[in-house]
Amino acid sequence: MKHLSKVVNIIPVIAKADTMTLEEKSEFKQRVRKELEVNGIEFYPQKEFDEDLEDKTENDKIRQESMPFAVVGSDKEYQVNGKRVLGRKTPWGIIEGNSLHLLKELVADQTHLQDLKEVTHNIHYETYRAKRLNDNGGLPPGEGLLGTVLPPVPATPCPTAE
Repeated sequence: MKHLSKVVNIIPVIAKADTMTLEEKSEFKQRVRKELEVNGIEFYPQKEFDEDLEDKTENDKIRQESMPFAVVGSDKEYQVNGKRVLGRKTPWGIIEGNSLHLLKELVADQTHLQDLKEVTHNIHYETYRAKRLNDNGGLPPGEGLLGTVLPPVPATPCPTAE
């Protein structure tokens, strides 16, 4: 994961969070945050890319209170109060997925989405690109990135207009 955090944006998520009590979820979130910090794993939004005080304040709040995101997801629909909702059925009732979730806002909101794209391109892709250009990724000349040998391109004369 440490290696991945250098090449892609990582957004920590706890799946099926409805299986935990509030105390368990809080404790687990703290443990995950501590493990990420101890192991030097960067996750989105990264601290060093906060552009202004407002971004820093908002992102600090997300990092401290919400990360990792605790989500309830499902691909099954149920009828609740006359509405069809995605959720999970338990002996106590139906747990609905929260469509207004902060994770959705972080990933799908135009401002955050643009920031996510910029960080991915300007930081992760450019770092990867520079590394590949500097060391050619250890591939022999003529070998493609996916390990397939690229055939030579035959020289063909340019067609002339007649």
